[in-house]
Amino acid sequence: MSTARAGVLLAAILALGGCATPSYVDRGKGETASEIWPNQVVFTLHDAFRASPPRCVALLPLDGGPPEAASAVRRVLFAHLAPQGRRQVPLARVDHVLAALPEAERKDMGKLGAALNCDAVLAGEITQAGSDFFGFYSRVAVGVRLRLTRAADGQTLWEGEHVAASHGGSVPLSPIGVATGILDAATNLTEEQHLRVTDDLARRLASTIPDQALAELDDPVAEAPKLAQAVPPASADVLARAEALAARGDYAGALAAAEKLAGENPNRADAQFLMGRMLVKLDRVPEAEPAMIRAVALDGGNARYLDGLGHVNALAGRTDRALAAYAMAIDADHADGFAWYNSAVLLLGNGQSRPAADAFYGAALAYLKRSDAGMAGRALADLKSLGGRGLDLGREIQTIETALGAYPGEKPS
Repeated sequence: MSTARAGVLLAAILALGGCATPSYVDRGKGETASEIWPNQVVFTLHDAFRASPPRCVALLPLDGGPPEAASAVRRVLFAHLAPQGRRQVPLARVDHVLAALPEAERKDMGKLGAALNCDAVLAGEITQAGSDFFGFYSRVAVGVRLRLTRAADGQTLWEGEHVAASHGGSVPLSPIGVATGILDAATNLTEEQHLRVTDDLARRLASTIPDQALAELDDPVAEAPKLAQAVPPASADVLARAEALAARGDYAGALAAAEKLAGENPNRADAQFLMGRMLVKLDRVPEAEPAMIRAVALDGGNARYLDGLGHVNALAGRTDRALAAYAMAIDADHADGFAWYNSAVLLLGNGQSRPAADAFYGAALAYLKRSDAGMAGRALADLKSLGGRGLDLGREIQTIETALGAYPGEKPS
């Protein structure tokens, strides 16, 4: 057997023999990564993070690798960070702001953080992306190296790197084994496997970033990041154009379109609601409340409009009014996870632990009803934290854990 073929065979034996479960290497605790053992998640949590955890994270476009791989890793990483208790800047908004900034300012973390209204920036590069096929053995791999930086002073808060891989095939010991190995190796090279590997990569790295905050959700109609969509022409429906501009991160453009529509059609609740949302995103909260009130006055049975009213009141420190609006939203739509969750955060802030626990439980059930396992998991984590404060929440926790156990994916250890 040639040296090259022997090397490939050795790599296959190592890959197929014992790397299904990743190992986590915390360099901050003095642990050292192996140079030969595969499937390591290597990370460092710096003291600057512990001293002052970020309240917001803006995930920049990733450098290196095929553009489609970089885009996919970024979208999936955003989705896995979303359930954590800190605000994320929508990817489209990050891209819009980057495109509008002069090139010199894009690399100035202070100016970039100010433009995004976010105190931390997550950047990185693709280190591996692709697949290898050796007949009886195949490997699909995606790797990334990331760094979380505080925008104001450039301090590194967290670093992480990982290569997630899927291995197919087997070491052939007979003619039948060769045929079986070739089939398994070929099956491993599907698009589904690429997506699964990307998900493993993002989930594992996201799990090493501590989730230390408990924060309200900030947009009643927020969705998972999507591919960029074309903005309808000016001749198209004005609201559709405004929503498309908002989805692309152009909040000022969306606000202008919504204001124009509301001026021409004062009875359009949807235009008032969009105005309110964009004003909040542009950090103009006092101006947002009248728009939200008008939306609710025009369509009081719409849970999303009531969510918006609750959110602007919470931002303004009017907790009682916020809770009242969220209660009306839940009456309008019992599966409104946004209202349940934000109510729980506000109640907990008021020292009302038992009502807060009931609201977190309601949030988990609501998100499960909408098949949002990520947010259900976030509500479950908060419920467990309250269970550690002397509340008897065993039944509620078991109910959510059992329901989440039916979802596919790698379970946390």
